[in-house]
Amino acid sequence: MMSNHVIARRATAAGVVMLAAALASQVAAAEGPRFAGPLLSPAPPLPVGMLNIEPYLINSQLRGLYDENGDRRDASGPDGWYLAVPIQYGLHERVTIAASLNASYNRDDGNRRAFDIGDTTLSALFGLYKGEGVHRPTLTLAVRQSIATGHHDRLEERPISVASGTGVGATSLGLHGQAYFLDGHLRMRASTLWRTPGANAGVRGQSAFGTPVGFDGRVRLGAAVTSLLAAEYSLSPTWVLAGELLHEREGAGSVHGRVVTATGSQDMYRRDPASWRFSIVPAIQYHWNDHVALVAGAQVSLAGRNSSAVFVPQVAVNMGW
Repeated sequence: MMSNHVIARRATAAGVVMLAAALASQVAAAEGPRFAGPLLSPAPPLPVGMLNIEPYLINSQLRGLYDENGDRRDASGPDGWYLAVPIQYGLHERVTIAASLNASYNRDDGNRRAFDIGDTTLSALFGLYKGEGVHRPTLTLAVRQSIATGHHDRLEERPISVASGTGVGATSLGLHGQAYFLDGHLRMRASTLWRTPGANAGVRGQSAFGTPVGFDGRVRLGAAVTSLLAAEYSLSPTWVLAGELLHEREGAGSVHGRVVTATGSQDMYRRDPASWRFSIVPAIQYHWNDHVALVAGAQVSLAGRNSSAVFVPQVAVNMGW
């Protein structure tokens, strides 16, 4: 028969073991995979009350043009610097509201630079499905509305003749999916966003659509589809590799109006052909903790038609509370 002293000592030892196991479990959970999201692919709805802010610094470089046959031709132009600040808030377990504020610091052909406010985007994410188990799949419906807060026309009256917006208030609908694999170390996302056709805006003078001084008319955009396939792989609780495949497709648009000059006026009509571009977007994530991570990478276009060939390095700081 055991003495009370031995029983007490074993009980204390058992308590220490249980406490150590609990602490080890907490440490393991804390040191599990962390993901900040790729540079472009949208996330499912946030937990209720969670706020996420992820400012981006983007440098856009023109490297060439893809013609109507898909052949790449040499072209160059001034780099563009952009600041984008997406803000998301978990309003409900299935609803997240968001806004993206944008600005640019551009240089025109005359080597003049200026800071300008860009267009604003408002969106809402609705969780359609949230599964359990090792894969934890989700399916999300997105509704997005762009608001013309930037400058798109009368550029001859501004400090530089570079547009900071499109002037078009367009509505887009999207479906986003997400799932986990390899014991949670691999996260995959698939997304498609469809911009409804018929978005249009009034245009005067020099504009983002290549109209000349004296022009007065309208621009009409076709439908557009942006498709993304993304993967994130956790190397450690601190480092994550990410990559995305990006396909952008835009339907034919048109510009119509009149051009008034000192010698008279004439009608102007231009139809812009449909275009597409395929890019890869490799990136790397560094996580300081569960709330702050740095994401850096670049969009590199590989093929296209009636579009620009671009190299777009960018860095973002993902912060969630």
